[in-house]
Amino acid sequence: MSRYLKIFYILLLQFVLLQAKDIDVGKVDCNLTEKEYKNFSDSFNRAFIGIPKGVLGIDKPFYGTYNEALIKIPNLKNYTKKLPIVLYMHGSKGFHAGKIFREWITEAGYLFFAPNSLTSKDRPRYNSPVSKEIYEKVHNYRQAEIDLFIKRLNELPFIDKNRMFLMGYSEGAVASARYSGDEFIGRIVLGWSCEPSYYTKYPKVGAKIDDPFLNIIGRDDEYFGKQNPWNNGYHNEGHCGDALFKFKNAKVVLLPNIGHNLLKSHFIKDEILNFIEKFKNFRVKKSKK
Repeated sequence: MSRYLKIFYILLLQFVLLQAKDIDVGKVDCNLTEKEYKNFSDSFNRAFIGIPKGVLGIDKPFYGTYNEALIKIPNLKNYTKKLPIVLYMHGSKGFHAGKIFREWITEAGYLFFAPNSLTSKDRPRYNSPVSKEIYEKVHNYRQAEIDLFIKRLNELPFIDKNRMFLMGYSEGAVASARYSGDEFIGRIVLGWSCEPSYYTKYPKVGAKIDDPFLNIIGRDDEYFGKQNPWNNGYHNEGHCGDALFKFKNAKVVLLPNIGHNLLKSHFIKDEILNFIEKFKNFRVKKSKK
């Protein structure tokens, strides 16, 4: 084999590997991530949780961390009545907006579980704008948190595995949209546009085309809207409409006069809860056809 032909095959292999990386961005192994980042598993152990009132006789919703719930509700792991759940991936600033979402979802009668992504001091962080390589390290970390949740599901016998929703805001929305597993019946992507931008090279949607999908974003979103100069040259529309063009059960809500802080809208609570209520039996009904 000639020297030039060898170089060609090496370059071809590198191209194939890069393409594979592109295709596989929806799945990140939590076991490998745990080896790389100290205390990674604490994102699960210290996850923010919401438990509706009535579970094991509690007279009001429980709000705290997973570890705290195991202490304050001692028989929690023995509770086997199956409840729908929302797995929530918080934004880069932490759980601030998540407190509001948790209250809405828990009071509506659903379980709420949010990996606490900032527990590891080694976790990759950023102050935008930075290189895409740094952003991708963060996105991989966040998707590994979803994989960790799936791998430890058996610790949560009270979860109805046929009624799990994946929801994310901002940084967490990227992981929620890109995740390619089929464990979740629906996705709620808040404050991200599912488009290539300064934030990622891989704006993949990992859901299947018949999966329920809700995208809510502000028209004036200062990070993923059309007006952000960091996105010059990408010709973005500022929402997930193009990415969801072939989806059968998708809805895009573009909120006028709203930026990245979606909690300023009076409509977001109803949109989220109506979506969950509408599709919570989607997989069960589908299996009966």
